[in-house]
Amino acid sequence: MPSGRLLLPLVLALFGLAVAAVPGPTSWPAPPFAAERLDRPGAVLDLAETLGRRPIVLNFWASWCVPCRIEAPVLRDAERRYRGRVLFVGVNLQDTRKGARAFMETFFWTFPNVRDPRGAVARRYRVGGIPTTVFIDAGGRVVRVWTGPLDPERLEAFLRALIGTPEG
Repeated sequence: MPSGRLLLPLVLALFGLAVAAVPGPTSWPAPPFAAERLDRPGAVLDLAETLGRRPIVLNFWASWCVPCRIEAPVLRDAERRYRGRVLFVGVNLQDTRKGARAFMETFFWTFPNVRDPRGAVARRYRVGGIPTTVFIDAGGRVVRVWTGPLDPERLEAFLRALIGTPEG
């Protein structure tokens, strides 16, 4: 029996393996949406302005989600490495503004984050649980959906595939 310290990572890893694939087409048009920004109160992010122009990574998360907390530093670091080449957008689900903003501040997230208080955007992207990360290519098509926390190596591989950079 694994010790208590190892049990949570083991459960999360098994959860990620069990739900990593989303049934359906491997590539489908990314639905545009406009949503209130958490990082710029009063502003709206309109994804239609970016779809088809550059790769996008949508990460669906909540401040109360433990796996989201595990994944948050991984996303922060990747966004900094790929800034200018890939647009990262956080989509906060069914959360309070206060909780969401505190989460963003805790993990030093500087990329755009929007609110999805009723899960409308999540439903359009076929999100079944959080965290879920959706990878959209420069042509505006969803090419990968990953449910569960991403580790640095897996996220790096997905980003390289998204922008067409060889590994190395």
